[in-house]
Amino acid sequence: MEKVKNTTVVFVDDDRVQHMINKRILEKLKLKLDVYFFHNPLEALSWLSENYVDVILLDINMPEMDGWTFLGQMKAKGIKGDVKMLTASLDPEDLEKSKMFDQISSILIKPIKEEDYLKFLTN
Repeated sequence: MEKVKNTTVVFVDDDRVQHMINKRILEKLKLKLDVYFFHNPLEALSWLSENYVDVILLDINMPEMDGWTFLGQMKAKGIKGDVKMLTASLDPEDLEKSKMFDQISSILIKPIKEEDYLKFLTN
């Protein structure tokens, strides 16, 4: 019998409170997930270089490296994954800029709601 693979989700966000909130929501949903949280984008890039991932939830505004630079590094390193950009406010410039990156499938407003998770994790 073949083992059903869990969906692998990676959060890259400098806000540790967001990590706690997202972890609680995901535990409540009881989906088959392997979830990894990174507050340091450089550590996330290193991990992603060695591991498969289905979904990357990436904060746009981080102090060490913004999400746009992170996406450029992902592309340069050949890292694949469906990227959902995270932002606290929907800036029209961010929407325009997101069209330049084929890795981005959507932009989500923080905090992410249960129904948002269900939309992209159960399809």
